[in-house]
Amino acid sequence: MTDAAPPWSAREPLAEKPAPASAQPAQPAAPLIGTDVLGRPLTGDEKKHWDRVLRQHDFNGARRYALLFGQRLTRNVARAEDLVGRACLRLVRWGWDPSEVTLAKRLCRLVWSEWTHEKKEDRRRRNAEEKFLAEMAVHEGTHSRSTEQYTTQLEQETEDEEHAKRQIERLRAAFVKKNDAVNLLWLQFTLEGVEDLSIMAHKSGRSVSEFYDAADRRKRLTNALLAEDNGVKHDPEEKPR
Repeated sequence: MTDAAPPWSAREPLAEKPAPASAQPAQPAAPLIGTDVLGRPLTGDEKKHWDRVLRQHDFNGARRYALLFGQRLTRNVARAEDLVGRACLRLVRWGWDPSEVTLAKRLCRLVWSEWTHEKKEDRRRRNAEEKFLAEMAVHEGTHSRSTEQYTTQLEQETEDEEHAKRQIERLRAAFVKKNDAVNLLWLQFTLEGVEDLSIMAHKSGRSVSEFYDAADRRKRLTNALLAEDNGVKHDPEEKPR
């Protein structure tokens, strides 16, 4: 990523510049090398070279085409703008070879990549929220409700998803207040899609037994939060490990 992003890497199109009357057809351009390959930000001269090549290949038209593609994927103008903005930044990082693919197709491929990555993140986050809600349901004594029912409810009611986010943040804040480092790690790994305690232990450098012990503390803390929701003051006294 560049320390000072060129104007064409932002969400706004390039300012239009009329071509001079004597302008000749653009000659085949050499590949534009991205910052990830260079291992450093673009220099001033390199930014000017990028700007010149992108203008020659109608960056504004390519961006509009990618924006339409993004709108077809997201069915939302604001989200499409965000996808195209991130695609432009990735273009700077990864570069582009004009001899291999047109600029419009390059941007659309990057938009598609950003969109699929976003969908995967949404699914992983949703799975973590569903697992947390299922755990809350068991502690509430409503375990007769299946995870499938929670999934249906989450898909139909957006407010339930927001509720899950708030509950997760409440749990995180409670772990921080109790200085419970192991359960903070458990929450982080769970939200990342890691469920195996042995993998959590390996990644964190902790022992598996610490994560098993943390489950008891987590259960008591979850019950305390549920009691608080029901208007009952309850603060489990325990020493975090």
